[in-house]
Amino acid sequence: MAELPVPASSSEAPPHAAGALIRGRLLAGGLLALAALIVVNTLLGPVGSAVIEYPVPDDGALKSQLVALDIFAVAVVAPLAVCAGVLVLRRHRLGAMVALAPAVYAAYMAPQYVLGPQYLRYDGNGEAFFPLHLALFVLGWTTAVLAWQQLDPAAWVPPARRERIVGGILIPFLAVVAFARYIPALLDAAGSHPSAADYQEGPGYFWTIALLDLGVGLPAAIAAAAGMRHGAAWARKTALALSGWLALVGPAVGAMAVAAWLRDLPDASAGQAAAMTVLGLLFTALTLTLFTTLRPALPQPVKEAAP
Repeated sequence: MAELPVPASSSEAPPHAAGALIRGRLLAGGLLALAALIVVNTLLGPVGSAVIEYPVPDDGALKSQLVALDIFAVAVVAPLAVCAGVLVLRRHRLGAMVALAPAVYAAYMAPQYVLGPQYLRYDGNGEAFFPLHLALFVLGWTTAVLAWQQLDPAAWVPPARRERIVGGILIPFLAVVAFARYIPALLDAAGSHPSAADYQEGPGYFWTIALLDLGVGLPAAIAAAAGMRHGAAWARKTALALSGWLALVGPAVGAMAVAAWLRDLPDASAGQAAAMTVLGLLFTALTLTLFTTLRPALPQPVKEAAP
């Protein structure tokens, strides 16, 4: 007699559920490791023990920016990565959404530690800490990819009118405010005698940021705005990643302006610090606005099986 097949135990999770659980644990682990590396980088940098000596002038604009970035990273970005990791472990639907912001931020900032310094012009030991910054970069983009994969655009459906407003007004406004500043900056950098103090100290920082902003951020904003106006699900994910990045980069730039003003640098002023701080908070507010435009999709009615 042929043996009857033994049914699988009801306690066993289906393959897709087991895979989702593994990916969730990988994302949570990546976020916690990313937070730890951010803290280590800050403790080793000029804010902490100053073991890392970046090849930049000690009294210049770039040193002030690095100090501000490290403080912002350990005070805001690392805690946000931990919160996102906890949400992912608890399988909260906001976990992947929140995870995009610190992951993309880390992938964006890490190259600047490597490509920005003038290694042959100033003394320092930044080269010795390339593995640390490489790990930050790799963890940043891999964690962002994991968060992107786990973010289900069908689970969040904004009202059609709000989606058109976000795609037609808010995202284009973000793009104009964030990227229009490059017009005078590029004209100055391309001139025969650039006047910006931070550019004179280290043009590598400027060109690295410009390449990332104009080569990745701006096209992503254009694509997200166009896609959301037509209700494309992928555009919602792009908009969430873009807005999360700007929500952190905006205040970080504001922190750099405040640090430059506090150190009384030549190109800094109280007005500029206040303007950049307000602009950074505006980016955060617009990001929260985008999050509030999303609402859980209505459950689909269950179709009855044909007799």
